[in-house]
Amino acid sequence: MSQPSPSSPEKSSESSPPDPINTPIDIARARYASTYGESVVNKPEKIAEYLKKQTKPKPAKKSSKKSGAVKNAPWSLDNVNSCFFISLLSVAFIIGGILGGVVGGGVLLWFINSQEPALASVAPTSTPLSTPTPAPLETIPPSPTPEPEPIQTPAAEDVIDHVIPSVVTVINQQKNNVVPHSILDEGRVVGSGVIIDARGYIATNNHVVDIPGELKVILSDRREFPAELVAANPAEDLAIVKINAADLPTIKWGNSHNIRLGQIVYAIGSPLGDFPNSVSFGIISGLNRALEIDKFVIDGLIQTDAAINRGSSGGPLINLEGEVIGINTFIIRESEERGIAEGIAFSIPADKAKNLLIPWIAAHTGESVPIPASEAADK
Repeated sequence: MSQPSPSSPEKSSESSPPDPINTPIDIARARYASTYGESVVNKPEKIAEYLKKQTKPKPAKKSSKKSGAVKNAPWSLDNVNSCFFISLLSVAFIIGGILGGVVGGGVLLWFINSQEPALASVAPTSTPLSTPTPAPLETIPPSPTPEPEPIQTPAAEDVIDHVIPSVVTVINQQKNNVVPHSILDEGRVVGSGVIIDARGYIATNNHVVDIPGELKVILSDRREFPAELVAANPAEDLAIVKINAADLPTIKWGNSHNIRLGQIVYAIGSPLGDFPNSVSFGIISGLNRALEIDKFVIDGLIQTDAAINRGSSGGPLINLEGEVIGINTFIIRESEERGIAEGIAFSIPADKAKNLLIPWIAAHTGESVPIPASEAADK
């Protein structure tokens, strides 16, 4: 079949009216016939191919208004304004968050720094929460180191009561044969002594017994006994006498090598021979003093300001524990060269006295018996 000329359709359309178009196929047939001619209208495969092309989705056609703007374009003026506003709002939120964080952090840091002194001065009171690590022990402030308790010493009254029974009065009675039965017929030297052995051995000064005479001892309970001289040493001004009595009260002896200046002491004796068992109070005033008496120099003496009067020579110098630390011997009242003095008295150290007294007793009894000593003196 040959291609009809372009004018053929016009002539056929003019000569006969077209068939009515009722269905989509008819419409497609008519469109296909107008495009490719009537000769191919009756080919079904052509019609199907044409319909397939017609049924494919077509891209939306761009339509424009008078202004020339594309409808629903993503970068229309309205959309651009909206995006710009949202961007500005986002930037504002970000900047505000940063500034708020900086300001808030500065305020928090200032608050913590201002509260640190107050927090440091207040001890935590809350109980710490339990953790896997052991809970810290409660801190206990260290207790102060206790000072050593002072050594308890007996009361002075108890010490004196214990010592007094061991202190005696020693009287050396002399007779004057120049004028018989006169007021000058008799004379005496009075001193003191301390019982060192319960069998009747008594220590005293040599200058109390060195003049020949009748010796007599008066105990603290007023009992009187005749006495005999056992031994004497003028160079140390020490002597020992004995009375016939038994079970006499004795006194403990301390040591004199550890006494100190200022140490409190008591002196006991019979001043003037008329005031037995007199007690005076003082301190150690000096140590290792030397004194010349009757061409003998006695050294190592203890100096004290305790009152030692005439008649107290030979009595004990005791410490606060009631131990003998010296045998009272001399006092200085006045001197032609130095004048009058007060409160200067001397005692023979107990250690030196024991070194003489113990051998004398041993020689007289035939046995060595130590002088009673305290436990402290033995150390």
